[in-house]
Amino acid sequence: MDKNIKDIDIVRLRKRRNRRKKLLKLLAFVLLVSSVAAFYVKRDEWYPKLEGIGNRFESVKSNGGNLAKGNFPISISGGIEYQTGEINGYLAILSDAYLYIYDCDGDLCDERQHAYANAMLQTSGKKALIYESGGNRFRIESRSKTIYKKKLENNIIFARLSENGYAAVVTSSDNYTCRLTVFDESGNEIYNRDCIERVTDLSFSPGAKGCILSTCEAVDGVMCSKIISVSFNSKSDNWTSEYIDTLCLNVYYGEKKVFVIGDTKCAYYDNNGSLLYSYEYPSSIADWDYSENKAVMLFENKSKRHSYVTFIDGEKMDPSVIEFQDNSQKCIRFIEDRICVLNKDGVTKYNYNGGGEQNISSEGSYDSFIYIDDYIFLLGYDRIDRTDYD
Repeated sequence: MDKNIKDIDIVRLRKRRNRRKKLLKLLAFVLLVSSVAAFYVKRDEWYPKLEGIGNRFESVKSNGGNLAKGNFPISISGGIEYQTGEINGYLAILSDAYLYIYDCDGDLCDERQHAYANAMLQTSGKKALIYESGGNRFRIESRSKTIYKKKLENNIIFARLSENGYAAVVTSSDNYTCRLTVFDESGNEIYNRDCIERVTDLSFSPGAKGCILSTCEAVDGVMCSKIISVSFNSKSDNWTSEYIDTLCLNVYYGEKKVFVIGDTKCAYYDNNGSLLYSYEYPSSIADWDYSENKAVMLFENKSKRHSYVTFIDGEKMDPSVIEFQDNSQKCIRFIEDRICVLNKDGVTKYNYNGGGEQNISSEGSYDSFIYIDDYIFLLGYDRIDRTDYD
């Protein structure tokens, strides 16, 4: 009798142990599946952390004696594509995974991770706008923190930022060509518009009480653009311009006039939408800048291997031209009351009439430059350097 009881106890123990093993395996499987599912759901947050290892911007602490004091050059690991802008006197650098903020001495002040595919950067005043081109997320940053984040229903085509921190976002739409939504500095929606037109650019009015939209469509087989003025406190348009036979690349809303830069010509309008002046390009446009009713454009004549710079004052409407005997010019910017041109020999500044030539930098291995707080930051493939403007 005792032996039978002992045999029964052993069988029960074995069955209990087998059930426990199966249960533990089941729990381990469930935990594994849950972990994989959680990782997949949060992949946009984890992927940049893994991807960013070894690909971060690094400040080179020793000065190579090239151009500037401080921690320059800032090296770009592996030649990562990057974008730059200014946030209240600081240099903002956007990579595929991080936003970096440097002071003018090259010291890293902050770095923030983003999880945006095809991230784009816009800066204005004290704020930066980062949006996911082709995605549905954007965020507003200051020098010290992320102010707010948004996730929209439709994919973002492009977005713009005003001086006072308003964000205008143009997205795709199910029933219209696109949709414009405007947010105030706190992220509150203050205006929206369903657009039957294809919007190519927009610019806020002074004070950001409204904006102008550039739109495009084919007219008699020719790509044309028109400008639409809107106010954020009204659903009715203020005015619509006549068509101009060019594809608008950028539009600027000044205190006195509206300036349109197209692919074949540029134009000035008054603030009622009437055309004041247009200028047809002599060659292909390569770069441009606009400031305080003044425009400067860089043209490249590939057949003659020459470059031209055309300056137009919005008051005089009388273009002046600077001609170069090569086509090595890459970038052109207004800095204070001068025109600055980057070419193979570095950066040179000119008066508006083309005189007063003065070299700022003799370094030529750069693609572009920006100006912050009396410094020119030279942007290259794998480095950012700094030189004094004066």
